[in-house]
Amino acid sequence: MLGGLKAGEFRIAYQGIYRVDSGELAQMEALIRWRHPEYGVLLPGAFSEAFKDAEIMLELTWFVMDAVASDIGAWRARGGAHYPVAVNVPPSIAAMPGFAERMESICRAHGITPDCLELELSESEDLARFPGMQNVVRRFRGKGVSIAMDDFGTGYACLGALGPIDFDTVKIAKELLSEAPRSPNACMVFSSVLALLTRLKVAIVVEGVETRAQAQWLAQWPHVLAQGFFLARPAFGMDNVPGVRLAKAISRRGTSRRDGHRGMRFADAA
Repeated sequence: MLGGLKAGEFRIAYQGIYRVDSGELAQMEALIRWRHPEYGVLLPGAFSEAFKDAEIMLELTWFVMDAVASDIGAWRARGGAHYPVAVNVPPSIAAMPGFAERMESICRAHGITPDCLELELSESEDLARFPGMQNVVRRFRGKGVSIAMDDFGTGYACLGALGPIDFDTVKIAKELLSEAPRSPNACMVFSSVLALLTRLKVAIVVEGVETRAQAQWLAQWPHVLAQGFFLARPAFGMDNVPGVRLAKAISRRGTSRRDGHRGMRFADAA
């Protein structure tokens, strides 16, 4: 895998995250892809075993940081609008001495400010192992970087981590949405999670919106953000993320719908 990094075989794809109330593009998530010379484009699941190697994970993190900062800088230079980009980082790496400063240096090198990024602390590590994480979060926030809990409801991304750490954003794992709205129990669990997170006053991103029915059902919570294949698939190049075209499509059709399912507008146009 390190050989693939050195050979320039890794690329960053971007997936849009959209406002449920208007369908407008709110931010993006950076997703790593391996353009393997023999097997073609590989998703992270195909090489996730390599993530257990601390050296590989660190090198991959720096690669993603640099590539995303470079893409944002080029995008902004072309007159692109400001969309924060979420980058997945293991808590153990985010807590490393000097990580925040090196991240800031990378941003500066590409002519952007750190507030262009949002760090998603992955669910693969127990945050309880890092008692100083709240101080780490404050340090990032002091540099304008927001912090998200990724995949809430799976792995170590659980209720116990919400108390001690002041997250800006919580991303609800696709597993919590997968059976909604056809399963009453799933709907109750999902609704309860949304109510809790709303009271905590964090930004909420619902992952895994894969069907029209899910998009329609989510429309009852206009304050959340949504992400998933039904809305937009990952694309290479920020220019190719549905956004401006999507907003225009919404404005043309905004007064023609009277069914109240605002979430459907951006799903249809994606």
